[in-house]
Amino acid sequence: MVNSVSDNLWPIIKEKKIAINNEQWSFYYYEEYENVLSDDKILSDTLTPFCADKFSSHRAQVNIKSIPLLFGFYIAEKTICSYTARLGRELFLIENIENSKTQNDSVGELSLRGDYQNFKKYSERVASLDLGTFPSQHDLSTHRYNLTEIIDNKEYVDLDPEVGKLVESLRKHLFSYKTSLFEKMSDFGLDLTARYALLRIHLLKFLAILPSLDHDTRGTEVKRILLESFRRLCLDSRKAKRLQAKGQEAGLPNWLYYSIRGGYYVGKFIPAGPLAIFIRFSVRLMAKRFIAGENIESVQKSFSALFSSGRDVTLDQLGELVVSEKEADHYRDEVIKLIKGFGQYITKGEKNTAGINRAHVSIKVSALCSDFKPYAKDYTYKLVAPRLKEILLEAKAHDVFINIDAEHYDYRDLVLFIYRKVLLETTELHDFNQTGIVLQAYLRDGAEHLNDIVSLAKERGLRMPIRIVKGAYWDAETVEADAHSFNAPEFLNKEETDLNFRQLIIEIFKNDPHVQLCLASHNFEDHCFAVALRSKNYAHIPIIEHQCLHMTYEALSTSLVKMGWPTRNYVPVGSLLVGMAYLVRRIMENSSQVGVLTIMRSHKKMG
Repeated sequence: MVNSVSDNLWPIIKEKKIAINNEQWSFYYYEEYENVLSDDKILSDTLTPFCADKFSSHRAQVNIKSIPLLFGFYIAEKTICSYTARLGRELFLIENIENSKTQNDSVGELSLRGDYQNFKKYSERVASLDLGTFPSQHDLSTHRYNLTEIIDNKEYVDLDPEVGKLVESLRKHLFSYKTSLFEKMSDFGLDLTARYALLRIHLLKFLAILPSLDHDTRGTEVKRILLESFRRLCLDSRKAKRLQAKGQEAGLPNWLYYSIRGGYYVGKFIPAGPLAIFIRFSVRLMAKRFIAGENIESVQKSFSALFSSGRDVTLDQLGELVVSEKEADHYRDEVIKLIKGFGQYITKGEKNTAGINRAHVSIKVSALCSDFKPYAKDYTYKLVAPRLKEILLEAKAHDVFINIDAEHYDYRDLVLFIYRKVLLETTELHDFNQTGIVLQAYLRDGAEHLNDIVSLAKERGLRMPIRIVKGAYWDAETVEADAHSFNAPEFLNKEETDLNFRQLIIEIFKNDPHVQLCLASHNFEDHCFAVALRSKNYAHIPIIEHQCLHMTYEALSTSLVKMGWPTRNYVPVGSLLVGMAYLVRRIMENSSQVGVLTIMRSHKKMG
């Protein structure tokens, strides 16, 4: 409630002109934000993508100098109005004044003033805009980066029959894949985590804690935390049913609820030692599905299975969460062991039909120092560059491909900065052509990152393979953005991510001979789309390399090979204890964006 009022209760609205698309637009803003909004060039560069003539009036939250603000775009009038983030201040003031004016004479008198009425109309105008007419994030990114419009584009509609033929051929191989009992059981568990958020939350909490209990040789703490997880899960499930929660937030089905509840009571009577042994064995067994071995010497079984089916690998050294420079040195040394160890299995310099080395290692640049600071570029470069340079030189000496892996959005630009500088400033690396980087298509500015990669490839004068992925950090980045009232950098639905993925495939094709496509997806139609498009319009460019996560969708991975397409599995290597973080990430990715992996594994139910 408003108890006292003054002339400063609501902000003063000011106006100025800014240039948008070489035209003068009226820009309205609050006087108190004058310093933040003083640079007309920053304003114009930031807001121009929202001002296309083809868009209807809409609103969007945008960060200006790291401050989130809401903007209303009135296209026909060539007017832009700014507000506080999510209309927080405006709604608070209007609601409290309107509720208080009948009880407080001074508030009632002030609410009749013209400046308040103008402020109220100013706020209500943007609040009343019709969400149904807003441009989507896909529309905005397509316009901003001048990407090819796929929907209703005759060229790509005409491609559908050829894509359909490839899909039918691929699905025949998918149907013939025989899932092992272990895969069926673990897929069943993964699918449950995708469908029920409660199960996912409590399972991940337990998995995250388990590695820190390695000292608990008697199993007392393992048993206590397991039973507590079961108890809380049952409690939360009952609460969700009482609140009639729907979708992923719903309570567990009765059969699962009573199974977990029964496990809780049975677990009470099992001695802590044997129970802890069983739990650790089960979790390690699950981790072994995704992690090939502890080191290069222990991956022979996985390599044999992959090589005999005609597939290649990229080895990912686990342990990227380093907390000391000693651990960063250890990570570098383990990567170098992988580089040197490939000679046991693959002839030096041997390439697949896409022209990319079969010996292939993926690394996390942020693991090459313990103090990776996204906003201290030169400081971080000095810590990381010597280790990255050593890895790249060893890779060149042993003719092993080095792929720079995807990381959190905050790290992305600094990773490319360090990678670029090391390649350009190290004379011995100027002719090293067996290295590339990952492009994440779920990011709304993925096209901007692609342009930066293409610029590096042009500057080096060497073709650079790009592994295009949907992305692996959707949950963490969306939650973090929401917690800090920023817009998440990702597309927030699977459909827009899929469209952007295909648009970026087209951009990679257009930028031949500077870059080459390595397509990493568990959507089999993505692979068929890329192959059909290359065959029709880009037959002169290198063959596409197809990639899958190890043991995540083996039916697709093996089927891609049977189509005659060069295929590579992304295979983690490292200790199973350290690999718990990787297992958690795979579970989260399995449930992100409508459980895409669950959907794709259901290919036998489709059609």
